Amino acid sequence: MSELLVVFDVGTTGSRTIIFDINGKEIASAYEEYPVVKHPFGIAEQDPKMWWTATKNICKQVVKKVNIDDIIGVTGGILRVNATIIDKNREVLYPAMLAMDERGMDFQAEEGLRLSVPKMLWLKNEAPDIFNKVYKIIFPDTYIYMNLCGKDLCITEPTNGMYGIMNANTLDWDPNLADKYDLPLELWPEIRTPGEIIGELSSEVAGELGLKSNIPVILGGGDQQCSALGMGVINPGQAKVTMGTYTFVNYVTGNEPAKLPPGDIPIFPLPHVIKGKWILEGAMPGTGIAFKWFKDNFSQLQTKECEEKNVNVYEVLTKEAAQISPGSEGLLFLPLQMFRKGTFHGLGWNHTRAHMIRSIMESSALSAQMYLGLIEAVGRIKATEIKADGGGMYSDLWAQILSDVMNKKILIPEIKDCSALGAAILGYCGLKKYKSLDDAIEKMVRFEKEFNPNKTNVKVYKKLNRLFMPNVLDLFLKKRVTKDL
Repeated sequence: MSELLVVFDVGTTGSRTIIFDINGKEIASAYEEYPVVKHPFGIAEQDPKMWWTATKNICKQVVKKVNIDDIIGVTGGILRVNATIIDKNREVLYPAMLAMDERGMDFQAEEGLRLSVPKMLWLKNEAPDIFNKVYKIIFPDTYIYMNLCGKDLCITEPTNGMYGIMNANTLDWDPNLADKYDLPLELWPEIRTPGEIIGELSSEVAGELGLKSNIPVILGGGDQQCSALGMGVINPGQAKVTMGTYTFVNYVTGNEPAKLPPGDIPIFPLPHVIKGKWILEGAMPGTGIAFKWFKDNFSQLQTKECEEKNVNVYEVLTKEAAQISPGSEGLLFLPLQMFRKGTFHGLGWNHTRAHMIRSIMESSALSAQMYLGLIEAVGRIKATEIKADGGGMYSDLWAQILSDVMNKKILIPEIKDCSALGAAILGYCGLKKYKSLDDAIEKMVRFEKEFNPNKTNVKVYKKLNRLFMPNVLDLFLKKRVTKDL
């Protein structure tokens, strides 16, 4: 009998279900994008029901490809931050406000990241009739596990809790912060530990998912920390880059949160999914989204042709970009679309579609290099190599650009969706199928490609980075001023 694990990878733009075997091999997978809902400027929210509906749809598809008697557990690598509120009947009272939502900026929490706190304060002040019905403030993982195990289960874990009123020292809710923001402790979910069995799949939901009831549900973690685990990034000085909807950089610091220097530096200490370990994270919004934006708005003909030929349109766009020399002949894309500031600098008559595509791809790598530089200055250990996952790493060109920009060896994993693989590692360890995380990583994590920097290209990108970094940081520091323009 095989021992298979179902992993729900719930993201910002869509949800994927992947079935892994105990050796980390992907047995089956399916993906569903969420419907696009347009909002006024400054508002970015999602109905959590979209997450759950997509999860159910694709789980039913994917489990048909295996013997469900072989499935021994369910877990998840789930998007973070996007808190919402539920009433006593566990019904969602208001859509989840995403990290890029600008509401609540006037209530910005002072204790670091804590992005969910200002959103809740905005709700409390601007929609008191709704907020007065609140039973619990929940995170995306709370909602997914509540649906899997039953409505009485209301939990989260530290990779999400840090965005609320969690104390970094105790990894529990902080009564002082609860009093400061008037968000009482009883409003928050119970904090549990990633890798812990939290319940069993309810019989009602099992039927909707196409699974057997009463199989164990294991608590996963936040998508980026799971991604780090899924590439074996667990020791101080190790770093990874994820190129997806955002560009993320994560760097392991050690057994306590790193102390940041004074100033508004856009990097943040967060708990790892491994108990007792911490990471530093930098995130650039609008990178992967920008590529999709270009495809949707300027590549309709290519998209139609690719649909007729059953070809991935992004592969076609990447081939266009490959025709352009490194540096895109001076065209520079700044991807801060989160603050309505996605801009092309230096656009000239010599620039074509291909230049724009390549400059968007280069902006992701330049973002990663910028954040790694800021993070290494705090962590004080230079990363000798970078492990990189996400949709962008299906492209050899993009991986080579990343290597050239960062001037480091880039290792590409066999499984590009390492958030799901990291959750699977937690799941198998939680089920005691491995003696340790190190043992699981050794058996389940594999790398298939290596990219090394081209010294000529490195020189080009160093010049480009001297333009990119100050412009991006300037926009970041002015975001509160520009949000109303």
